[in-house]
Amino acid sequence: MPPTASHDGAENAYELAYDEAVLAVSSQQAAIDSFRGRAGLLLSGAAIATSFLGGQALRTGNPGVWSWISIAVFALLGLATLAILWPRNWKFEADPADIVATYIEAEEPLPVVDIQRDLALHRASVLEENGKQFRRLVWSFRAAGILLVVEIVTWTIDLATKVD
Repeated sequence: MPPTASHDGAENAYELAYDEAVLAVSSQQAAIDSFRGRAGLLLSGAAIATSFLGGQALRTGNPGVWSWISIAVFALLGLATLAILWPRNWKFEADPADIVATYIEAEEPLPVVDIQRDLALHRASVLEENGKQFRRLVWSFRAAGILLVVEIVTWTIDLATKVD
């Protein structure tokens, strides 16, 4: 059993830890939402590049090696961004029913300060778990950004080789 905050004079410290944990999880949720929005924009940019540059390059009707490379890179970019946009089970809030059952309607209800302590520790583990998923998405985003550059370069090379 954790030390009881009312005995050790740490009420304000546990409240502060809880408030900071709530803020950290909220900030993480905002960062993930923003990141996923940027991934959608990256995919949109790739689609525009493919339709414009690919349309010009394929106007002759003879796709060359560079055209096929560009198309393959666009497909990989699409997969990388879909990995980011695919729905996931993020954890951002505590289940109110669990809080009531575990802390309030338990045989020995806990003081609010002890509940704040436990919830702050729980949110710390949620931050770490979400962070692992988020780091994987960051790598997918980096790969998609590089693939966008490669796609534009390969379409440009394809167009340059077809100039008479």
